[in-house]
Formats: sequence, C-alpha cells, structure tokens
Amino acid sequence: MMLVLSLCYLGIVAIAIYLSSKIEDEVFKVGLVITALTFSLVILICAPWTIKLVVAAISSALGSISIKDLPF
Repeated sequence: MMLVLSLCYLGIVAIAIYLSSKIEDEVFKVGLVITALTFSLVILICAPWTIKLVVAAISSALGSISIKDLPF
C-alpha cells in the first residue's frame, strides 16, 4: 500500500516540476516548486527503502553525467 502511495507522490512531484518549467507566471512557478519539495520530503520520510534507494541512485547517476558526455 505504501509503495503505491509513494509512486503517486512521485508522479505528483514529476508533474509539478514539468509544469513549473513550462509556466511563465512566477507565482504559479513558486507554488509548483513548493508542492514538489513538499511531496519530495513526504516521499523521503514515508517511502519504503526500495523507493529511497531508487531516488538516491537516480540522483547520483544524473549528478555524475556531464553535459560534455551527452551525444548531442
């Protein structure tokens, strides 16, 4: 049950980050970023260890990729 809830929260975070990158209005951007941060903290507190490890692995993998390494 908690895994499904964590995946829903992760979806909300992804949608909030995507919309904040597309919207021009600063007030909505701030609201969406606060929403994304809030749900990210909820995920990190309530999620099972598998979700925490996946989030940590994705973050470290994206952090290690350099712009120069990309093929385009």
